[in-house]
Amino acid sequence: MSELKSLLYDNMMVLANQQDTEHLKQEISKLYQIVEENSTEFLALKKSIQQPKEVKVIQHIFKDTQIIKLDQLNLRLLSDEPFYTEPVYTSEGYRDRIKVYTRSTDVNKLAIYFQLLRGDLDDALEWPFTKNVNITLREKDKFFIRTTTNNNYLQILDDSSFDKPTAEYNVAVGYNNFISHEELKQFIINNILFITITIQ
Repeated sequence: MSELKSLLYDNMMVLANQQDTEHLKQEISKLYQIVEENSTEFLALKKSIQQPKEVKVIQHIFKDTQIIKLDQLNLRLLSDEPFYTEPVYTSEGYRDRIKVYTRSTDVNKLAIYFQLLRGDLDDALEWPFTKNVNITLREKDKFFIRTTTNNNYLQILDDSSFDKPTAEYNVAVGYNNFISHEELKQFIINNILFITITIQ
């Protein structure tokens, strides 16, 4: 605003020294334009200051049950590449994902792993993670289930897997031989396998 005042003062001094009436009218017209332009900017600035700042809302949707759908099983069973689910939060705020090898290091076995990831709520949670993770294959009235905790995984790859993550994710823990390909056949529907993960 001090710049606007200075600008107005300078223009008033110019007007005071004008002898030509026509020129005086032109200078007054310019002065009005300057005031109008600066007033518009001032009003816009005032409006932006008065309006409340936009507050970013961080939201987490918690899920304790995931259903993984693996299609094209005939091709997946030939691959030794891992498949990962999208990270989700449990109802208590732990962030995790599931890692599946349709062809594990045991060759003709399905491997399934549970993996804790760093989450926004880690500082408010109790560690280590002690929930049960139920992994279920189901087809109508047939089902195959393994209930796991941090004490009874068939293969614990790292003792710190259930601790608060210090990196982006902990070492995955689970089963190299969750089920054989031969046993798996009864759970494949139209070349699709459904895996249900429930955390309790």
